[in-house]
Amino acid sequence: MPTSGTVTDRPRTAQIRCKDGNHTLELTDREVVADRLLRTSRKHSFDPDVDVDWDAPQDPDRFYMPPQLVSLYETPLWERLTHRQRVELSKREMCSIASFGIWSELLLMQGLIQHAYRNRYDSGHFAYALTEVADECRHSKMFGQMVKTCGLKTHHVHRIPFAIGKAVNAVYDPMPMFAGVLAVEEFTDAFQRLTFPDEEIQPLIRQVTRIHVIEEARHIKYAREELKRLVARAPAVQRRLAAYGLAQGIRLMSSQVIHPSCYRAVGLDPAFARRVALRSPHRRATMAWSFRKCTEFFKEVGYLDGAARNIWIKAGLLAG
Repeated sequence: MPTSGTVTDRPRTAQIRCKDGNHTLELTDREVVADRLLRTSRKHSFDPDVDVDWDAPQDPDRFYMPPQLVSLYETPLWERLTHRQRVELSKREMCSIASFGIWSELLLMQGLIQHAYRNRYDSGHFAYALTEVADECRHSKMFGQMVKTCGLKTHHVHRIPFAIGKAVNAVYDPMPMFAGVLAVEEFTDAFQRLTFPDEEIQPLIRQVTRIHVIEEARHIKYAREELKRLVARAPAVQRRLAAYGLAQGIRLMSSQVIHPSCYRAVGLDPAFARRVALRSPHRRATMAWSFRKCTEFFKEVGYLDGAARNIWIKAGLLAG
């Protein structure tokens, strides 16, 4: 539980002078944050159709993500693979993560539209929700094009999480929605922040991940600020139930990030390779590291205690 005063739902205000200089407009923190994010969006948004060189050559010996992020790294199966097989596995896992990203962004867009629907249509908060939807539309198109350019096809997650995703968005509940956004975006952000600066990675992948990291930073800020307000208002029972449901959802979804076809493509038995990856100390440490920012934030606002915390630990997504 957060200590007294850690999180407050009391709106602070800021004076923002309008362009005509004749009067000021008093805004709550929510609007201050939205205004800042909108201004940043105008300065730092991208069009993947022109900002990514889709014709960039792909070197068969260059990785598509840092090898330490590949699920089988530091396992006996990794040692058995040739360099070209390791590169191929990195390509397929990167594209698998992109497919997962498209699915999760589609869920996010549905949730954001419902969120915008319930807010004032002349507010900055509403305007930024729609701006984020526009960003996510471009990201989903960009990921799909990336997979296609790599010579592969996108795929859906397993039918169970696919059905759960459909059911979750049938009922509007902003607290788990924004918490889910944070968990998924912090995970992909961690992987991509290691990928785009690495000069040994394929240039195409570096361009795509750089765009995503820059634009997702705004989305993460928006989700964090909104989740703070929602958690502060929520009764303890509601908060704990929502946190438990999120933990179960993330546990299930984290197992869907790498599609079995990735292993089959490099001559491995998918079921066996998946078990090896799940038991790998390096992989478990990598996954816990990738979620560290969101779990630290959840702990800070009182969204990671009791049964929820135990699920994160058992799933290997949080150090005990």
